Amino acid sequence: MPAAAHCNARRWLLIFAAASVLTLSAGARARDVQVPFVGCKSDGQVGALPPPKDITTPRLPLPIAARLSWYASNNTGGVLAPRGWGCFELYGSDGSLLIVAPGAFGRDPFSARLTGPAIQLSISFGDTSGRFEAAKIAARLFPERKAFVDSVIAEDIEPKQNFVSGPFPHDRIERLTHDLVAFETPANTEGMGTMSRLVKSADLIRGRASMDRDNNAIVLVVRLAPPQADLAETILNVRKAR
Repeated sequence: MPAAAHCNARRWLLIFAAASVLTLSAGARARDVQVPFVGCKSDGQVGALPPPKDITTPRLPLPIAARLSWYASNNTGGVLAPRGWGCFELYGSDGSLLIVAPGAFGRDPFSARLTGPAIQLSISFGDTSGRFEAAKIAARLFPERKAFVDSVIAEDIEPKQNFVSGPFPHDRIERLTHDLVAFETPANTEGMGTMSRLVKSADLIRGRASMDRDNNAIVLVVRLAPPQADLAETILNVRKAR
């Protein structure tokens, strides 16, 4: 994958973290503990990669930290998810995605479609073949990126109708900053939440999407079962770059 795009995406993760990390009181910080680290295997363009090692994990208040781990991969970065889940990263010249879900992944993670609880963190590069996915995200959530979207459409590689302008009809959208959007896809509907490996189900999907100056798109989607739904806010808001 292009080094420049990779570095720019990493820089944007730092901005993303600064914009969204939870603010804790001084008293709460005194009781913070580091969450456990889980390394995630990768497979993709140049073959299988072992999990990363020695990652510094976020610190959280003990009652929350006791229920979460930090799952990290070689290319996509890391994300919080409930303890005891499995993880796997797919990567290529278009970008990468980290999937975290209960249990082990099957024989073909490349075609995995997730109907239950799951978390996906993805990066789509705006200057490689990932530009098609990045432009679709921009068309939905970032109208100020119209020139980028129009340039991808003008290549005439994918039909114009694939780049739908405006949010999905049933999604709830909240613009957090100029380049950071929160969204919610209701249960049993298609939306930003299902522009991922997660397919619609009886549980809603919450997420964050951001874009950087190079039109790299970073999307985090979270679907949890009701007993763990209270963890979603922490998972969505606590981010760090490797």
